[in-house]
Amino acid sequence: MLNAPWPMKKLSCILFLFLSLTLFAQQPLRVGVVLSGGGAKGVAHVGALRVLEEAGVRIDYIGGTSMGGIVGGLYAAGWSVDQLDSILRSNDLAAVLQDAMLRRYQPFFGKQYGEKYAFRLSFKDFKLALPSALSEGQQAFDFMSALTHHVYHITDFSRLPVPFFCVGTDVSTGEQVLLEQGCLAQAMRASGSFPGLLAPVDVGGRLITDGGVVNDFPAKEVREKGMDIVIGINVESKPYEKEELLSMEKIIEQIGSYQMIARSREQMQYCDLLILPDIEGYGVTSFEAVDTLMVRGEQAARQYWDQLTGIARRQQALPQPARIAVDPLATAGAPLQISSVQVAETPAMKYRTLLRKFPEPLPGPITFEKFREGIAALYATDNFRYIDYHFEPAPDSGRTLFLQLHTKPGYESSLRMGLHYDQVYKSSLLLNGTFRNLLFNSSILSVDCIVGDKLRYNLHYYVENGKRPGWGLNSRLNLVDLPVDLPVQVDIGGNISVQNLLFNLVDFTQEAYVNLASNNQFALGLAAEVKFFKTSTDQAVNYLTEEKYIDEKGWYASGKFFFRFDSRDRIFFTRRGLLAGLTARAIQPIQSLKYEDQADKLGWNFDLRLEWSRPLGKRLAARLTLDAGNTRGVPAPPFRYFLGSINRNLINNFRPFPGLAFANASGDNLLKTGLVFQLQVLKNHYLSAGGHLASLSDSQAPFSRSVDVLRSLSLSYGIDTFLGPVEVTYGYSNRGGELYFNFGYWF
Repeated sequence: MLNAPWPMKKLSCILFLFLSLTLFAQQPLRVGVVLSGGGAKGVAHVGALRVLEEAGVRIDYIGGTSMGGIVGGLYAAGWSVDQLDSILRSNDLAAVLQDAMLRRYQPFFGKQYGEKYAFRLSFKDFKLALPSALSEGQQAFDFMSALTHHVYHITDFSRLPVPFFCVGTDVSTGEQVLLEQGCLAQAMRASGSFPGLLAPVDVGGRLITDGGVVNDFPAKEVREKGMDIVIGINVESKPYEKEELLSMEKIIEQIGSYQMIARSREQMQYCDLLILPDIEGYGVTSFEAVDTLMVRGEQAARQYWDQLTGIARRQQALPQPARIAVDPLATAGAPLQISSVQVAETPAMKYRTLLRKFPEPLPGPITFEKFREGIAALYATDNFRYIDYHFEPAPDSGRTLFLQLHTKPGYESSLRMGLHYDQVYKSSLLLNGTFRNLLFNSSILSVDCIVGDKLRYNLHYYVENGKRPGWGLNSRLNLVDLPVDLPVQVDIGGNISVQNLLFNLVDFTQEAYVNLASNNQFALGLAAEVKFFKTSTDQAVNYLTEEKYIDEKGWYASGKFFFRFDSRDRIFFTRRGLLAGLTARAIQPIQSLKYEDQADKLGWNFDLRLEWSRPLGKRLAARLTLDAGNTRGVPAPPFRYFLGSINRNLINNFRPFPGLAFANASGDNLLKTGLVFQLQVLKNHYLSAGGHLASLSDSQAPFSRSVDVLRSLSLSYGIDTFLGPVEVTYGYSNRGGELYFNFGYWF
């Protein structure tokens, strides 16, 4: 073979080099963006990304850690900057991170009996079970799942509309974990598990916490994805001074930043352009400053406008890579077709009971909003510390739902406590033991023991049976000294008259009931009840015979129908919702000193209670109340109506009425209404004013025109604390005025 002449060789080499350079020059200019962690400060990332979009920069890869991973993941899933802006402004992110569960998802049993405890301790194998963080992050995961469910089928994050990864830390080994496959929402949630604030997450068998522990600014990792230009946006804070370390949040953040800042400096050398928003004065939980942080990010990025537009021009001069077009809002509100449900077995709840928590029957079609309500209802049972779920495509074009419910350590047994003071019950300490799955699955046993001037207890056992009626047993004892102001002075003989008596009241009740229908907002059923009731006073005694003038006691049996409804947003300082109760009783005295000689001993009691609240503005709310009761046949003392004081935890038919001393007025029949306006003057501080009307009568002349109408005005100032409400109330009625003070949850 003859060798080609040298000039021909030279020409071939030049032609080859020219073609190579031409082909190389036609490759897209790939730009990567890296977003640091920083909690709430990461909101500034959205402002900076807005400027990149306006400049025309095409992002070919995005990587981040913690809040940077969350913002980056949502952007990679197809959300525009304007949409992210709207999401951040329209949601209470602080409440989301704190797992602030809306009351409407709480089981009705918990609404009736569980909202009176200030402290809770859980036990497992007789050892104290402590949580791994202040929040389990359930709502954060649900929030991210809702925003990424349109790309549920993409498990390789490099195939998202914008290729993406985020960084996590393996708690067991301390190693960096690059999260770039699996469930996108789970990866984002794991990367943002700020130590101490959000619990770590199990991802593929590895316990993952915040990636900022090992790599808060993964610029090198973005560069290694083949990026020609890397733009970094860093919102890390400088260390706090000694005098600034006055909160747990700042101390935790400071401890985590020691090595983080040094490692991030090393990572910055991999950036071609570094944007540093001014976040001075803001911390990881400063979500109330969304507007300011957004602007700070935008201002920092605009300083590099010329460089950004230059990068965009270079990108546009070269071939544009194919991009996946996704509109996250296109499927918003459309039902998910769930073909099957795969649930890892859990002793905490039966399968049919679990599915009943969802507002629509599963398997079947359900919107993601309704699906989230079901997850919230499961979480609100207090059995689970975390509920993990994801979807996979099913052969029939639907989705398979995979549920994994992580039970709380010590969920089966807990000790709860509460404190309370008022003028009637005085100082009281509440000790509660709660036990689940005792004798029956999906059962709960709650035992309250109240220690104070007098002993009280309340034992409640309830079994939930899925779609079948649930049933329960209740045993309660009240031993209370009740000061009663009589309307007039009573002559008890011996030239002695009294108007203030101290009654010894005993109420011992045993009840069995069936919930024929129930959900998180209502319960409807039948009950059988046996009650021993005694009321007496040592102050009204015949001075000749030493016989007590007031000494009533007896056993009573009753069957009752009940309907209870509660949609209030909160039990105290309510702004919105309805509380309703309807009870119809048939009462049979079994052994009574008062009625044993009467032929017809059967009595009836019909009782209605309504409390409707609605907001009238951002800080103002109104509450309308109506109480009505009617007694027929032989009246039984336990079910007579008593008015007075502001007590909210009174047995039987005792009712509050400001402006009267406790039990100052009584009758067999009641009609009462009130209108109260509530103003939130400061955070957790409330001022209330209202008017009240009531009419009481006896069975012989119910609601006759001659019955006096009770009228009163009330003014109250209250503070909502973790121990319960603290309130000072003054009521003035046509029978005088009364000042009341109460502290803590009512029990």
